[in-house]
Amino acid sequence: MIRQAMLDTNVVVDFMLQRPGFAENADKIFDKIDKGVFVGCISSSAVTDVYFIVENKTNPEYAREKMELLYRSLQIMPVIRETIREALDSDMDDFEDAVQVAAAQDFGIDIVVTRDKAGFGNSGLQVYLPEEFLETLI
Repeated sequence: MIRQAMLDTNVVVDFMLQRPGFAENADKIFDKIDKGVFVGCISSSAVTDVYFIVENKTNPEYAREKMELLYRSLQIMPVIRETIREALDSDMDDFEDAVQVAAAQDFGIDIVVTRDKAGFGNSGLQVYLPEEFLETLI
């Protein structure tokens, strides 16, 4: 079975905005997704966050183009009422990260790829930096 991993917002934005110092690993991650090495996932709430950030740094046309790519490349995990309750009940300090974790767990995902490992330290998920995750795929 091909494993699934949740991509944190920062990794997706690194890819979409080609952020210096971070885009190389993000590009490799999306390349692995395109090749079917693993299934990349993002929560439905993170989709709007990504759009907001990308549009703010570029323009609406570019942001929508990137949303099409995101839609085609990643599985989108639903965030529903129960997901929010799980996040509110969690021990995590960062509510946004708690929502991501709850969505991942609801979707049966136990891996998160992020540049903010500390934010997911209390999540119960396997947490990888992009470069660490890429090493697991070799």
